Parts: sequence; structure tokens; C-alpha cells
Amino acid sequence: MNEYVIEMKDLGKSYYMGKNEVEVLKGVNFSVKKGEFVAILGPSGSGKSTLMNIIGLIDTKTRGQYLLDDISVEEFSEDQMAKLRNDKIGFVFQKFNLLSRFTALHNVEMPLILRGETKVTASKTALAILESVGLGDRYHHKPIELSGGQQQRVAIARALVGNPELILADEPTGNLDSESGEEIMEILLNLNKKGNTIVLITHERDVAEKAQRIIHLKDGLVVEEERS
Repeated sequence: MNEYVIEMKDLGKSYYMGKNEVEVLKGVNFSVKKGEFVAILGPSGSGKSTLMNIIGLIDTKTRGQYLLDDISVEEFSEDQMAKLRNDKIGFVFQKFNLLSRFTALHNVEMPLILRGETKVTASKTALAILESVGLGDRYHHKPIELSGGQQQRVAIARALVGNPELILADEPTGNLDSESGEEIMEILLNLNKKGNTIVLITHERDVAEKAQRIIHLKDGLVVEEERS
């Protein structure tokens, strides 16, 4: 059984701006073991978001190899990629990406409903997850009625509800005050202690130091790795 959730070998990504090719990732190599908490640290323009989108199967590489849970995604169709993404990955975004018209409960239960679960089962699971992140008494509130920290807790609950193999957190504390940011990091640390694999993207050194390992990204390349 493979011990790695993520394996990247000489991974590159280029875009075209008119006739000009812009190389964003220039041969990235790293692996993430099951149960690890890894931070990818780098300044704006280093390629962090592009790398996150490739890991999350939102974007595709230009060259190299990417294995997700020992599966090479090279030949997958859009539908196969969507299913793999839905089955294996939970996303936590800086801007929360919650549906403003719906309650916290509905935001969290929606991925399960899209998978074909009944409303009753999905609601029961979603409520249990919301309770686990301290929002059991706020499940009927819409995002506008919640603080930033509470909205991010809803986003974490939504990421967890499908029991994903991998949680991708993209600047999860970026829109929060320091106290709320600490609370969100504590939730992620507790999830990791329970066995969740977490990859966190950040430009903040103090946030990255919460992880077990830091991968430094600069100008589209991994320039250093360290244990924190």
C-alpha cells in the first residue's frame, strides 16, 4: 500500500498570454504522506495558487507527473476528475465560498445531496460535523449572520462532510483577525491529529510553522523543505 497521498515529479505549468508562454511552475518535486500536515509557503507570484489548483484537480499540469493516492490523473476525463475531486478532496478557501442564500446547514449538507444521499441523512451528517467545529447552535444562520471565523468553520465543516482523504486549505486565515485565525488553525491541527492529511497554502511564516513540514516555493520552484 502506497504511503503517499500526493506525489509530484518534475511538474510544470505554463500559460499563454497572447503568443508569449509564461512558465508558472518550473519542475516541482515533492511528496505528502498520508496523515501529514504540510504547509506550502511562498510570496505572491511564487506559483502557490496554481500548484493548489493542480493538487485539487481544478487545473491541469503542462508536463511532469502528478499522482493522487497512487492514481495518475493524466488520462482522466472532466467527469472522472470531478468525481475524484468530490470523493477524495475537501477544500477550505480564504474567501469561504459559501452560498449566501442558504443556511450553514444547507451549505454543509449540499455536497452529500449532490452525491445522491437523502436530505434526512445529509442533514444529520452535516449537523454532526457543524457540532464538531463548535457551530451546532448556529446551523440555521446564513453566512451574513455569522462572523468571519464562524463562516470559516462552516467552510471547514463542508470540506469534512464527505470524509475526504485530503484537505486543501488555501490561506484559510487570510481574511480573519488573529484570534479567529488561531481558532481555525487549532481546528486544522486537531483534524490532523485525528488522521486527516492537510496541505495548507500560505504566505505567512507563523501560520506555516503550525504544520509538521514546510515546503518553500519561489518563482515556480521548490527551493527548500524544513521540519517546523
